[in-house]
Amino acid sequence: MKKINLKMTAMLAAVLIILFLGCKKNDILAKVDSEYEYLPQDVKQSCTVTETDFNSWFKSGKATENGLVEPANSVTFPHNNNCDFYKWSEQMFLWITSPSSGPYGNKGTILESPVFYNVSPPDPVTGKRTLGEHKPNTLLSAVSNINQSGPNRLPVLIDKSGKMFEIEAQKSDEKVKNNANKLIQVDHVVANANGLHSFIDLKGNVIKSPKPVIESKINPSEVVQEFKVGNKSIFLDSKGNEVQSEQGQAGSHGALMGENKSLVYYITMVNDVYAYFLTGVNEGKLNGNQFPTTAGARDSIVAYAKTKGWATPPDADALAIELKTSWVEAKDLPNVENYITIKAIIPTYDKSNPNKWVENGQTTTKLALVGMHIVGSVAGHPEMIWATFEHEKNTPNDAYSYVDKNNKIKHIAADTGKGWLFNANANDTTGTQNIQNMTVSGDTILIKNPALASPTARRIMAWGVASNTVPNGEDKTPADSNSELISINNAVRNMLVGKDIRKNYLLIGATWTFGGAGPNGNVYPYGAVNDSIPAGDAIGTGQLSNSTMETYVQPPTSASTEQNAISCFSCHNDNNGVKPSDLSHVFEDLISLPANNKRNLIK
Repeated sequence: MKKINLKMTAMLAAVLIILFLGCKKNDILAKVDSEYEYLPQDVKQSCTVTETDFNSWFKSGKATENGLVEPANSVTFPHNNNCDFYKWSEQMFLWITSPSSGPYGNKGTILESPVFYNVSPPDPVTGKRTLGEHKPNTLLSAVSNINQSGPNRLPVLIDKSGKMFEIEAQKSDEKVKNNANKLIQVDHVVANANGLHSFIDLKGNVIKSPKPVIESKINPSEVVQEFKVGNKSIFLDSKGNEVQSEQGQAGSHGALMGENKSLVYYITMVNDVYAYFLTGVNEGKLNGNQFPTTAGARDSIVAYAKTKGWATPPDADALAIELKTSWVEAKDLPNVENYITIKAIIPTYDKSNPNKWVENGQTTTKLALVGMHIVGSVAGHPEMIWATFEHEKNTPNDAYSYVDKNNKIKHIAADTGKGWLFNANANDTTGTQNIQNMTVSGDTILIKNPALASPTARRIMAWGVASNTVPNGEDKTPADSNSELISINNAVRNMLVGKDIRKNYLLIGATWTFGGAGPNGNVYPYGAVNDSIPAGDAIGTGQLSNSTMETYVQPPTSASTEQNAISCFSCHNDNNGVKPSDLSHVFEDLISLPANNKRNLIK
């Protein structure tokens, strides 16, 4: 009996040990899964930052949990390789989301501090925008639509092949050219039983072979004219061909809603260097041929500010920064402690009509950061670096490849499962993704189908490059480019201390041009015609999209062609130039800072 008891005791102990070890293993796996969400850990270390350099980013000289990071020095930016651009992007994000202290005040984050100014929406009458100071006890204001504009500052449309067009809205007296090249005013458009459209003139006659009159000066062949057919729209290109838009894409004034039933809200900002530079250019006191990229340009801006009695920017070496941020309400947000949050003012809506929400006021709420575009000028690159970040739980990725530490290419399947903030059914990787169901029109949100209000966003190009394109001159395969992004993300997340909240955000990519050239709107390696029309100069991660800001203007497939290769510079270019108004959609419309701008930074 004693031997049996000893045997049973030994067996029980063995079982307990197995269960204990099993539980510990599962705990470790769970920790790894949560800390490094879907980032391969065996990636080739092709873009990293040393611990010494990383510590130098912090104001204290050593990485601390949620510690204050200094901005990257854009004046001395080295720009030797892709990794330099990605490290600049990472440091700028950590700075902007640092807790505010010292010369910034002692409340909130740097982006809430007086270093940044809010950019207002355009005035509905004049189209002008104003710069709003970040003052103590004054909350930021957010808006609720994704307003995508092309180089002509018109709404954009993605056709079914993935090509991007801009849209000229129909006028009340819209004219087209007929088959005799004569201008004829359109009275209305009708559709027959087969869906074919006929254009009818004022006398009731059919207009033969109608071609629209495209007024836009920039790339008119990539502009379509809108015509109304009842409650719907059709679009004709410059040759009179009807362009079939991807479902829900037309106009792109889309609204996006999270699984927590919050709309996504947007705030655009510029830093003090940008605001001072803008005002000096408007007054004719500063050279406005390009954004500042040199110590001399920085010093001119600082000197100009002193003549106005304005505070010297505490981080003038950051040069000109433009931000666009995306947020959701923190209410009912799972794991809200993993998000950077602010208090802000948002619009409220009367939702009694499920197809039409009408703005009826404002409210103060806590917002959680889900996305950020960081655009900044640096040495040698007046076209600016265009970087974007997202919270790791925003949206599932489409399939992608990377290079592991043994130089083997590995493939990651499209993300599935639950837990994504902007995708209720990630197991569906078909054409139901990124369909716009909510559109902002003035102070109203129009909802096509309330039953489809659940989000279905997906990041088509996981790390900003297509799956079958040489992404830039440095990376010969998409896997090489993806590995750089995964590698730098791993490096930064590994060195952030403890539960630093910034571990939950990922650099999706950054783009710029060869040698700081004015962007020609094309993506490397496409677009070459002859020596005078070279290949696309958008490099780095040249086909970059943020799933919270370019949700509905992503090409519909990861297989990119010259026709559907879309970059930041597809919209942010005008005459292939580097003038601020060529690149920025807000610079030209912004009103100068008032003379009594105080900029009361703590000394």
